[in-house]
Amino acid sequence: MSCEHEHSNGHGHGHDHDHDHDHVAPIPTGAAQSLWTKIDHPHITALNMANPADDIRRIFKKNDDRYSIKPTIKSDCDAQLIVHIPFVNVSVKLFSIILRTNGESYCPKTIRLWKNDQSIDFDLAVSKKPTFTIEHPLVGIADDDDDELPEIIESETEFVEHFLPRHIFSGVQHLTIFIEDVHGDEDESRIHSVELRGEFTELSKDPVITLYESAANPADHKNMMAEEASNYSQI
Repeated sequence: MSCEHEHSNGHGHGHDHDHDHDHVAPIPTGAAQSLWTKIDHPHITALNMANPADDIRRIFKKNDDRYSIKPTIKSDCDAQLIVHIPFVNVSVKLFSIILRTNGESYCPKTIRLWKNDQSIDFDLAVSKKPTFTIEHPLVGIADDDDDELPEIIESETEFVEHFLPRHIFSGVQHLTIFIEDVHGDEDESRIHSVELRGEFTELSKDPVITLYESAANPADHKNMMAEEASNYSQI
């Protein structure tokens, strides 16, 4: 698919920041609150990604692979990138999103989030009000050449946890992430990992069973009447 077909929004950048301005200390989260097992990994998709399609699923890492650097997701035609993340048969209350990004030339800056809206493409991303907007700092792995990066960097300093308003991000079954721009003037954004934390409620899997009353059979009624008449005549 060509870049022009996949990403043709004309680069209109309207910043409508929906930050949570209540200056209350966020509630800490822990690794046990990872939602990795509840993400529908085979159906994660991305728009304007330069990597092979399967790479987008690999940046959602298990805790054991937390420090793995690769693959590094890169945007294609410009710095913008959209990631659609469905969940598997659960209703999620999302607590936070943890990003590990490039901290030098390709670091995302403005990131918009939508809940339960699978229709978001680049046209809607710049025109439709997001559920929430976060500003990602210039923090991350400072290396312009991905080929020179090691497989693993055991460091916590590049991880940034963005706490989300829990009362807004409840009942989430699908999350959309839109990287709108980057720090600096580069036309590419890079992501090393994404982690989602929160809690979930299993949705019912029981099938709906409807019981129907059998319709009366006229032949059965005639047979019953004949049997009653025969019994009566024998009295």
